[in-house]
Amino acid sequence: MPAPSFLKGLPKPVLFGLYGAIGGLLGALVFAEPLYQLLEPAKSLTGPQVAVTASKDVEVFFGKTNTFTVQIDRAGFDGLVTVTFPELPTGIAIKPVEIVKGKTEAEVTINSTGSTAVAGAKIKIVATGDAGDKKPTAETSMTVAVADPARPAQADILFVIDVTASMNWAIDGLRDGIGGFAGYMRDNKIDFRVGVLAFRDPWVNQPSQLLTFGKAREPFTSDDREFASAVGQLRAFGGGDDPEGTLDAVVEACGQPFRKSATKALLVITDNPPKPPFKQGRPYIEGETASVAEIRETAAVVKSANIDFVHLVLHPQDSAVYRPIQDAAVTKGSRLFELRKAAAPGGKGFNELVNDFSRDVAVAAKAKNPEGKAKVAGDVDKASVKSLQSSGSYAAGSEVRLLILSGVWAGAVAALVCLALLSGQTHYLRGTLPAGNMIAAGVLGGLVAGLVGGASGYGLYLLSPGGTFLDALFRIFGWALLGGLAGIGLSLFIPNLKWKHGLAGGALGGAVGAVGFIAVSAIGDIPGRLIGGLILGLCIGLMVAIVEAAFRTAWLEVRFGARETITVNLGPEPIKVGGDAKACTVWARGAASVALRYFIRNGTVIREDAPTRTETVVGEGDTLEVGNVTVTVRTGSSPSPRPTLRPTAPPPARPPSPPPVRAEAPKPTPMSLDDDDGGFGMPMPMSPAAPAAPPKAAPPPAAASPKPAASKPVAGPRDPNACPGCGKIIPGRPGSRYCMLCDHTY
Repeated sequence: MPAPSFLKGLPKPVLFGLYGAIGGLLGALVFAEPLYQLLEPAKSLTGPQVAVTASKDVEVFFGKTNTFTVQIDRAGFDGLVTVTFPELPTGIAIKPVEIVKGKTEAEVTINSTGSTAVAGAKIKIVATGDAGDKKPTAETSMTVAVADPARPAQADILFVIDVTASMNWAIDGLRDGIGGFAGYMRDNKIDFRVGVLAFRDPWVNQPSQLLTFGKAREPFTSDDREFASAVGQLRAFGGGDDPEGTLDAVVEACGQPFRKSATKALLVITDNPPKPPFKQGRPYIEGETASVAEIRETAAVVKSANIDFVHLVLHPQDSAVYRPIQDAAVTKGSRLFELRKAAAPGGKGFNELVNDFSRDVAVAAKAKNPEGKAKVAGDVDKASVKSLQSSGSYAAGSEVRLLILSGVWAGAVAALVCLALLSGQTHYLRGTLPAGNMIAAGVLGGLVAGLVGGASGYGLYLLSPGGTFLDALFRIFGWALLGGLAGIGLSLFIPNLKWKHGLAGGALGGAVGAVGFIAVSAIGDIPGRLIGGLILGLCIGLMVAIVEAAFRTAWLEVRFGARETITVNLGPEPIKVGGDAKACTVWARGAASVALRYFIRNGTVIREDAPTRTETVVGEGDTLEVGNVTVTVRTGSSPSPRPTLRPTAPPPARPPSPPPVRAEAPKPTPMSLDDDDGGFGMPMPMSPAAPAAPPKAAPPPAAASPKPAASKPVAGPRDPNACPGCGKIIPGRPGSRYCMLCDHTY
């Protein structure tokens, strides 16, 4: 029986759309809306609002100009916003700017009219919106520094050197070459500082050594003589196996106190690939090198530290290993120096390396002259936030609560949609309602899918850059994500529906549901959510059924009468037809408990006579009457040349059973997970058998139902674990042993 009598004849997509719509509306009305009202955060302040932010630090030279960006956010209006800069200190001039409708930022010019250096002056920024008779305002601040343009460019250089046993040449070269490096920096008017981090192998208790200078013992110095003296005290030793602790050293180097406005450069010198980063408790493996993921983690540290250059001195064969670290530098142009040339006897190679390196640093430091456009520091302070299931605005800072709310609302709707579609699927195939554990699984699955989908959808919605069109687009994406996850959950209960097809159908349904919500929410959020839930369920049920039909390759057409026909997809999962409504996918009144199984193996449709375990390859148009139904195989191709099967005559009388060797408990009805899940084919353990009772005579079988083959007598003593039907030995507890050949529990 595919549906209630008043719905007979409806196509399956329409029927399932109705089931989904009922579930979506009930879920939204009975559960989701009360929960939404209970958990809804405070609405944003009534009336129009504006927020403003700008670069936190801006620098300008004497008599020069610089530019920075100011950004605003509106709520409750979309009109003009004027940004002014009141109470400016002497020597600084900034003209007001206007941000027109549809825009959220503007470029501001700051002008230095004096010649006095200012370390940092606080500047007030005020944004005023034009919302008719209301003028919403907001303010923030920034720091402005006025500097002498003659100030030299700055550079902080840290030499990260492998000082294991084979690296004495690097120590000597750095000690002897630092004088030429410092001279070049001074000649080019570069305010430089240098430092050294010497490393070996932390895995064999050889920690790194950071040189410090001056009375304050700082890691940087501009005194090349002090630097050369400290480097000269280093000694190359240790190292263990070939890979070294380069990654640990680079991470430590990135954490040193570089000056904010300086060009930051690392010169890494090593003759071996890197070991994995040292971690307490991780076992030491001799010769182990760092993985790609560990190298990328180190590269991320370089990037977050805003290191401008990472120059490398190593063997060419190791360059690919270290390339991600070099590519993570802020400024492109990091160089690779060949270690063989740098380590050439006499120090000439290392001197050339230092000369090249000093020129690169000087050029980069000059290019990083602070007389440039300042960047916006920090994100916009949002005036308000929105919900995925509401067109209104909520107070800023409500994002976490709205994320939870979105997941709870979607979970409540999806749980009822899944329950309705699951109940419809069970009634469609068997004419019964699902069992309790199947209902619990459907509700729980829908709830989880809705929670994850709703929360994820809201997270996606938060990424919307703003604007009516983009907000609507991201809202549709969010609802599509919710529907897709619900579709995946439904694929677990619809026979032979692939998860990706459930995902596609559910996502299409969710997207259409979002369009419906947007259209209806114009008359109010509550009607929008109720109608949105209804449309969501309708579209998920409709689209899942359409996708199920669109991607099927073979299916069963089951006819109950002149106007009652259902379809069931075929696939690797067997479709059972028989008189046991719980054990079978399709209920056939009057047939054996499990009469037939249909499935696809190696691209062909197999029909199995369940009692006799006889398999037959069938094709398009193969028809068989089972109980009160007529089952026809459909493949969408030309009919199979095999003759159409007709109802078989009753099988011959069962031969006398062998005398029982021992008293046996009555055989309980075979049970499996098929009883509740629509045909997964997994055996379920039974409870211990009841006390033995005298066997009862079997009722006469139905005329059109296939009959099991007679059991053969078993000679000699019977093994207590033997199957009564086929004699197969199956260890286990009486009443809980299941024979797959005979399809029963004993």
